[in-house]
Parts: sequence; C-alpha cells; structure tokens
Amino acid sequence: MNKLRIHEDSTRTTPIGLARYAGEFMEAALAADAKMGKKDGYERVAPIPVMFLVGQSIELALKAFLLARGVTLRQLRTDYGHELHRSLRKAKELGLLEVVPLESEDINAIELLDHLYATKQLQYIVTGANSFPVFGLLQSAALKLVYGIGTEVGFPPRRLPVAL
Repeated sequence: MNKLRIHEDSTRTTPIGLARYAGEFMEAALAADAKMGKKDGYERVAPIPVMFLVGQSIELALKAFLLARGVTLRQLRTDYGHELHRSLRKAKELGLLEVVPLESEDINAIELLDHLYATKQLQYIVTGANSFPVFGLLQSAALKLVYGIGTEVGFPPRRLPVAL
C-alpha cells in the first residue's frame, strides 16, 4: 500500500485512534510546557515546540470529530490538511458546539494559532513580528476539544488535567 493511501484506510485510521493521539500530543505539550515554559520569557506565550504540540492535538481532535461525523479520510487530507480554521469551521457546521462548549476566546485562540500552525511557522523560522495566542487561553481551548471530542467518539483522555 502506498504512503498516501495508508492514511485513507478507515480500518487503520479511526476517530478513536485520532482522539487517542490528540490526547497524547496534548499530554506531551503540557509536559514540555512544565519543563520549558517555567523559564523567564514564557509568562504569556508558550515555547514554540509547546504550541506546535498543542496545534497537533487540536488538529487531531477536530479530525476525529469530522471523521466520526462522516467526513472521509481523503477529504480530511485534501480539503482540510493542517488548517485548523477550516477543520474548526466544518466541525461547527456538523454540531461541534453541541458537544464542546467553546467560547469566543477559545475560537480566537485557535484561529490565532492556525495562522502559525498551518503555515508551518511553528516548525520553520520566519523572522519578523508575529502574533501569538496567550497560552492559558489556548491550553483551555485545546483541553475542551480533547475532552469533549474524545468522550464523543469513545476515547476520553486519561492522563490530562480536567478541562478548564
């Protein structure tokens, strides 16, 4: 099976599997923040690797929800890619807000992260001024998504702090 098609096999990539990975990436983000984020200079904005891990967690949680609501794996790859904004918009259309009570500040934090995450600026340096989400708001939004979606698809997180 070629590389692209393996990710389109619904027997191998499931909402439960995506929810599991979303929880694990969030757990890794919190562990990295506990180590790196306590240093001077990270009082409001988390270290870049932490924000990347949170972005990955949000992406996987949203994809778990979309897959559970009938979006195909091919569509996830081709129509949504790594864009948190597009995935969030579609998830809201499919009833996400009935499952996860996101506030406007949660959505704003995810949207702000998307600009950095989808353009790979959390992986490759782009010099100049940029806007970053306040980590507390981003963490809260991500935990809400991971808990709500994980529970909805049958894999609630087991080793994360309670959603804020």
